[in-house]
Amino acid sequence: MVLRKSGLAAAVLLACSPAAFSDDLNINGFMNVNAGNLSTEDISLDGYDDGVSFDIGTLAGLQISKQVNDTTSATVQLISRGSDNYSTEASWAYVTYAANENTDIRMGRLRTPFFYYSDFLEVGYAYNWVRPPSMVYRLDAFSSISGVDVTHRFAIGGMDGSVQAYTGRYNEDFTLSGDTYNIELRRAAGMVFSLNSGDFGTRLSYHQADITLDADPSAVPNPLAPPADARALDILASTGAAFGVGDEFIADEDKVKFYQASVSYDNGSTAVIAEWTALDQTTALLNDDSAYLISAAQRFGDATVHLTYTAAEDELESGVVGQIQKNAESKENSIILGMRYDYDSSTAFKVDIQQHDEELVNGAKGESGLLYNVGMSLVF
Repeated sequence: MVLRKSGLAAAVLLACSPAAFSDDLNINGFMNVNAGNLSTEDISLDGYDDGVSFDIGTLAGLQISKQVNDTTSATVQLISRGSDNYSTEASWAYVTYAANENTDIRMGRLRTPFFYYSDFLEVGYAYNWVRPPSMVYRLDAFSSISGVDVTHRFAIGGMDGSVQAYTGRYNEDFTLSGDTYNIELRRAAGMVFSLNSGDFGTRLSYHQADITLDADPSAVPNPLAPPADARALDILASTGAAFGVGDEFIADEDKVKFYQASVSYDNGSTAVIAEWTALDQTTALLNDDSAYLISAAQRFGDATVHLTYTAAEDELESGVVGQIQKNAESKENSIILGMRYDYDSSTAFKVDIQQHDEELVNGAKGESGLLYNVGMSLVF
């Protein structure tokens, strides 16, 4: 099945039973049950190894919304992830005020709108992959932010569009190799512009924040990109101090920017999407990088076959700083071949095979391997 993103919200609502609606109270649910393993221990990808794992990517979600009055509603989304030992968190918790029929103002804990699929990133039923390609969809740690946003919808001729602007703050602990660190994003802000005409769509977004990492740079890899080996960062920090540029490798309210652009085509049977993202930081602790994907899907009855190419690479600074950053440089690409089978209403069975090539890992030549994923996604 090829799903239009704009129609997913309706699909989720239609999947809910009539008993879930009472006095404007809506209760929707979704679940992904995934399994995967790597063909070799020589590569690192999405936390998998050469043993079968059922926790990575497995999650259950419940979304509760209440229309309080004609202009105000409340929404809470609870997520329980296998990767977090099935602990439950509120990924959404916000109040919406409808200023008019085309403009909404939300305040609370919101989804950070980094990507094309950000609004439905946890809902596996919304896309064909078992999991979105992590080289592009790589900001899991910052998927939610506390703040406020304004969305205005408009129509121009035969085109529909929207503009979203937000601001907020993020302050959370994260765990790496058994150690806990604090990361803070202050003065976070961004804007998203979307435009759709018939089967075609485009999306552009820009995001920025001031980032502070409460950690020694020799112990913490880039939290905004696939983790680098800690040994490489030990070298990075020590050589930085030796060359008198150690302060360059400390993140203390340094500016970080994120760019995204995508174009898509979906006629209900054939779908194509291309998405590009890039990170740009003023701290040398975090390597700048860029990533993109190109994906095509074709529906045959209840089955959909899809093929994706995705790639990412670091972009180093010049001079001594860039020479030091080479110790943590990364360049990789993947080809994903998959199939989705919608064997019944609101349920999909998926199989992905991903050929992953680590061209560079921590500045050295990497290895190649296969990742096998199977999963089931449903909405209710």
